[in-house]
Amino acid sequence: MAPPGAWNECVGEPHFTEGERIWVGVDVGGERSATAVVWVNEALHVGCAIFHGDAAILEVADLARSLAHRYDVAELAFDPWRAGQLAQELEREGMTVSVFPQSDTRMVPASAVLFDAITEKRITLPASPELAQHAAGAIAKHSRRGWRIDKPNSRVQIDGIIALCMAVDRHANQPAPAQLLGWL
Repeated sequence: MAPPGAWNECVGEPHFTEGERIWVGVDVGGERSATAVVWVNEALHVGCAIFHGDAAILEVADLARSLAHRYDVAELAFDPWRAGQLAQELEREGMTVSVFPQSDTRMVPASAVLFDAITEKRITLPASPELAQHAAGAIAKHSRRGWRIDKPNSRVQIDGIIALCMAVDRHANQPAPAQLLGWL
């Protein structure tokens, strides 16, 4: 995907300040996959947590609520395949959530946004061996719409990179503030 060494050149000390705006990506895996929560701030500093096992979705719920207490969660993006109920609960509690299906339509542009952030060294990644392993396992899958992050086979775990891709995409694609054009 990215040029050799590009990931390691972005590893540093991510910094977060209580109350700052963050964007969160959640990728809930199945029985054999990990479940990842990744959050980024305005400066593209990255935080992550990767969970395993049947209780992972409960740990994600606890972490999402904890993040909402510490920061201003601008948006939590999730893949509806396994996180639909959790997203409904968080939305009912006041969090802004958005569906982020892992279709080519969404993942092709999101993959390009993450690729650019890494190759242009605009992102600060944590020194997480597990997140780096997920990045190392990811491949570029080509389709009619372009290339996207994917896994080479079902045994490879890339959930942390998918969640990172979601968070970085939502940060990059914030809705423009409403402008008053005149009196109504």
